[in-house]
Amino acid sequence: MKYINQEHQKFYQQTIKSVGIKDTYHQALFYILGIDKDCRSHIHDLYDFQNYRIKLSGINQPWQTTGSMQCTLLAYNLYNGYVYKKDYQESTPYDLFSSEYGFYFIESVKLRYPNQTKLKEKQVIR
Repeated sequence: MKYINQEHQKFYQQTIKSVGIKDTYHQALFYILGIDKDCRSHIHDLYDFQNYRIKLSGINQPWQTTGSMQCTLLAYNLYNGYVYKKDYQESTPYDLFSSEYGFYFIESVKLRYPNQTKLKEKQVIR
């Protein structure tokens, strides 16, 4: 896995361990939320660790920036298909993957959909 910095790696490893669930949903969620420092700092606004679910109220927090909002929206979408109906444009592939975090967003898709993103062996035609 590729991380944006050491804080991202440490956050990801600690949250996965803390939750105790290592399915592709949680892996993608915490990988993405760990990219942005504001999401890392406010993780308890974004995820309910007691009930193991995302907190939609985290979207409307005053600390949200463009980057943290992109992380939140993609993380929530990969976690359970959530779509932000207030402003679809903020969560389109056009906007997300052209952002400064685009490379890491692609990595998160690989985490969430490992079977679909593996390179397929080439079939030799004889």
